[in-house]
Amino acid sequence: MFQFRQRKTRPKPDINITPLVDVVLQLVIFFVVTTTFISVETGARVNLPSANFSKIEEAKTITITITENNLLYVDGGLTDWNELPKVLVASLRKDPQAAVVIEADKKVLHGNVVKVMDIARRAGAERMAIATQPEGEGE
Repeated sequence: MFQFRQRKTRPKPDINITPLVDVVLQLVIFFVVTTTFISVETGARVNLPSANFSKIEEAKTITITITENNLLYVDGGLTDWNELPKVLVASLRKDPQAAVVIEADKKVLHGNVVKVMDIARRAGAERMAIATQPEGEGE
């Protein structure tokens, strides 16, 4: 006689997605936390004129920024035009070999840039440069 074999019921395959959800949530948290560390540069945003010069690599620089509406920043900090000589003298005492880099917006009057250069020269700056951006960028 026939004997029927009783089939063993196998458990159905099951995919456990809990570890997958954990990993995805950890990635989301990682990206949220790391994007909060991205900060905006200190100082003022200026639209530099274009030029085709090589980039000067300086170890120590004092950056003077003149914005479109003639606000003056020294190394990212807002400075009054009357206080500029004192601030430059103090900065140049710390590092007499530091180069003064002037970042002036395209729309700043030439006379204001010359005025800053004169103040820097009287404060004791021996090396000066005018910051530009490579041609074709930002135009």
